[in-house]
Amino acid sequence: MILQETKVHGKTKYFRHYESGEDAYHYRPKTWIIRLVTALFILGIFVYFSINLGFFGSDYDVKWDQIGLMFKGFLMPDFEYMFGLGRWTFEMSATYRILQTFAIGFCGTLISALISIPFGFLASRKIMGRWSIITEVILICIRTFPEILFGFILIKGTGFGSFTAMLVIAIHSIGMIGKLYAEQLDVIDDGQLEALNACGASWAQRMNLAVSPQIKPNFINVALYRLDLNVRTAALLGLCAGEDGGIGYFIDTYSKNSHWRLVGAILWGIIIMVLLVDFVSSWIRKKLV
Repeated sequence: MILQETKVHGKTKYFRHYESGEDAYHYRPKTWIIRLVTALFILGIFVYFSINLGFFGSDYDVKWDQIGLMFKGFLMPDFEYMFGLGRWTFEMSATYRILQTFAIGFCGTLISALISIPFGFLASRKIMGRWSIITEVILICIRTFPEILFGFILIKGTGFGSFTAMLVIAIHSIGMIGKLYAEQLDVIDDGQLEALNACGASWAQRMNLAVSPQIKPNFINVALYRLDLNVRTAALLGLCAGEDGGIGYFIDTYSKNSHWRLVGAILWGIIIMVLLVDFVSSWIRKKLV
C-alpha cells in the first residue's frame, strides 16, 4: 500500500493506492467486528423480549386433539355448506358469505380510491410545496389505527352490518392510497408541464394533458394492490360487523362451537377468493405496464 499526496481545494489529502488486488484485500476494512456486535445485539434483544413475553415458558396448554380436529376439518370440509346444498340454502352457504365479503372489500376500495385522489394531490410536495405537510399528517392519522380496532369503534355509531365493514375499509384505505398517490405525483416528469406552461395552458389543461396520462396507470395499480389487501381485511372485519358483515363472524362462531368442517369450508372459500383476486389484479397490472 502506498499513500499518495493530493491537493484538493488547496488542502493536502492522502489517498491509499494498492499495488495489487491481494494488497487491497489485505488492507480491507475489518467490518466483521461490527457485524458480529450487531448480530449479538439483535439476538440479545430477541432473547430479552422472548423471556419478558413468556415465549420460553412451560405453562402453555396446547390442545393437540383440537389441533388435529382443525386439520381434519380443513382437509375434509363440508361441501354442502360450501355450496348451499342439502339443508343449507345458498344464502346460508360459505360461497354466498364469501361473495358478500368480496363485495365489502371491492366497494370499500373503490370508494377510497376515488376519495384519495384529492388527498393525493394535496399531499404531493411537487404540487403543494411545504403545505403538503398538513395533508400528510391527516393521512398518517387515518392509518394510525388498525382496521379491526377502528371497526370496534365505528360500530358504536353505525351498528353491526356490512355497511360498517365497508365504511371501515373505505376510510382506513384513504390513509395508504392517498400517500401512494402523492408519491406517484412527486415523480412525474416536469418537462411536459413546463412545455404546456410555456404555451399558456391553464391549470386544468396541464393536469389533463400532462399529469393524468402519467399517473393514471400507477393510480390503478395502487388501487388494485389495495384491493388485494382489503378482501383479506374484509374477512377479518366480520368479527365486528355481525352476521351481515362478511365471513369473519361465522369463522368465529363455528370455531367456538368446534364445527371444524364448516370452518374448513370457509377457509377453502377464502383461499380460492384470494387467489382469484390476486390473479385478476396481477393480470390487469401487467396490461397497464
